[in-house]
Amino acid sequence: MATTYELKICGKVQHVGFRDRIENLGRALGISGIIYNYKDGTVRILANFDDEEIKDVFKKYIELLSKKDNLIKIEKIEERALNTYIEFPEGINRISADDLIELNKKLDEGVKYIKFIFSELEEHKKILIEMKDTLYEIKEILKRNS
Repeated sequence: MATTYELKICGKVQHVGFRDRIENLGRALGISGIIYNYKDGTVRILANFDDEEIKDVFKKYIELLSKKDNLIKIEKIEERALNTYIEFPEGINRISADDLIELNKKLDEGVKYIKFIFSELEEHKKILIEMKDTLYEIKEILKRNS
């Protein structure tokens, strides 16, 4: 018989596409449950596991997301077996307390990343201008020496 577990994922896991990745993984592994953002900044997963190995693979993949997605930073995963079985619809499904608030937070995060990207591009632009100037100087030296 399957057991329902709560997995508490700590770190930078909200508003970075984490829940979508977990939904896809849960469906691929045949895991049923729910995933949601919690008010303390964690993401909680309630899921049924009837196979310890599948649970371990699921948790390992979650840990690897920090390596594969530089927006996601997982600090730790806490696991707790519940003393019950909850019947969930098939797959892992995302739930949200307020879709409008959720959307606004994601937009705010997106703006923050866009600003970061533009600041990085400015730095790269400065480097490219320096390289162009250096190449021009080299070209002039080669002209004089030929």
